[in-house]
Amino acid sequence: METSQKTELGEMTAAELSALYQSKQVSPVEAAKEAFARIDRFNPMVNAFAHLAVETALKEAKESEKRWLNGTPMSPIDGVPTTVKEMTPVKGLPIRRGSVLGQKEPATQEFLIMDRLRAAGLTILGTTTAPEFAWKGVTHGPFTGNTLNPWHTGHASGGSSGGAAVAAALNMGVLHEGSDGAGSIRIPASFCGVVGIKPTYGWIPFDTPTPLFELAHRGPLTRTVEDAALFMNATTGPAVSSRYGYCPDHVPDWKATLEHRAIRGMKIGYSRTLGYAKVDPQIASAIDKAAKRMEDLGAIVEEIDPGFANPQDALLTLWYAAEARTVDLAGPTAGQLKLMDPGLLRICEKGRSISAGEYIDAEQVRADLKVTMARFHGHYDALMLPTMPLTALEAGVDFPGGVEGKDWSDWSPFTYPFNMTEQPAISIPCGFDNKGLPIGLQFVGPSYRDDIVLRLASAYQNQYPEPLPKSPRLA
Repeated sequence: METSQKTELGEMTAAELSALYQSKQVSPVEAAKEAFARIDRFNPMVNAFAHLAVETALKEAKESEKRWLNGTPMSPIDGVPTTVKEMTPVKGLPIRRGSVLGQKEPATQEFLIMDRLRAAGLTILGTTTAPEFAWKGVTHGPFTGNTLNPWHTGHASGGSSGGAAVAAALNMGVLHEGSDGAGSIRIPASFCGVVGIKPTYGWIPFDTPTPLFELAHRGPLTRTVEDAALFMNATTGPAVSSRYGYCPDHVPDWKATLEHRAIRGMKIGYSRTLGYAKVDPQIASAIDKAAKRMEDLGAIVEEIDPGFANPQDALLTLWYAAEARTVDLAGPTAGQLKLMDPGLLRICEKGRSISAGEYIDAEQVRADLKVTMARFHGHYDALMLPTMPLTALEAGVDFPGGVEGKDWSDWSPFTYPFNMTEQPAISIPCGFDNKGLPIGLQFVGPSYRDDIVLRLASAYQNQYPEPLPKSPRLA
């Protein structure tokens, strides 16, 4: 498989497109048309899109073109082709949420995240695939089919923001909105070899009800850390409509934080396993190599576990209760239940049996975990660890080898703890296994210090870039 050399318009980053728009060498209309051309060419092989908005996107791109020609862009990323995960309503498109229970009629209202994307002038290409109600870490189901890994279509894209990760890897659009309740940005970012950040909870406010409460974060999937920072510049900031969490009044310029790329003297705690997980030897070797590279860049790296037990049982209590409530609010009929993902229905059944005491106990575990990590960051600027203990699963299964375990989160032990603590966590690519599948490296920072994880990730990516797929590698 060929890898991208970024010689074509369709391979450009948001930062590169912004410079080309500014110099009038390229127009947003040309960029949008090229993005749709890539979707036409690649999407039939990977199934990353739920719905496309070709007509409205080209109109938006034309308006952006006028603004750039007049010298009045709405933001530095005005006119950059962008996708939205199908869990987020986009006016004019159905909001199916990967389910037969989803809304068939075009959405008429949008969330705050969409208001901010539109205020930045972005061109919205359409919505990307997710598993039913975003319930698991792979993107396949009875309604949407199977979203496949661009590095090898016999493997999974990850989830639940799987469509966004695949679109990012193949640059079917440039910026990609995702959401992360237990790893749903970072899992597919790792599997597909792209950048995915779950910002500190609150930086991107939630203005609509969610049974997941502070577990569910929104954030970008992109090809570069710089593009992720540009997305955050457009979407972070306080809002009176925010229902959960807290956003400080002062919001950093995330892009500007990357200008201070020197990480010399920054202290990183490094863990292969968090003290409780099993890790594929190839992953462990890649992360060891990444730790040595961070030392070469000037960071102080010390091997240490942060000191907490696996919080999976508490996570599942909160997760199952939330998914059960989500499905119950949708009010499925007996006929619709037969068309739903059996795995989702199983966890909903478990979720309905959770007692108030069990839920409160799980919240206490979450509170204790936040304290543990706050103490850890009293000594370390960041925690460095694998994003995933394995590379991409086979396509179409919920468990490696199709052998069912307790829960899909069995194979994602490094992501959900940091949803529970609400900390910033970013995944960047750091190599490949012997099958040619990407390996992800994760940095976790103190709450509201997203600048730290962005700086570390940017320093690593700039010094040790990994290739991107030129086209899907077919199974």
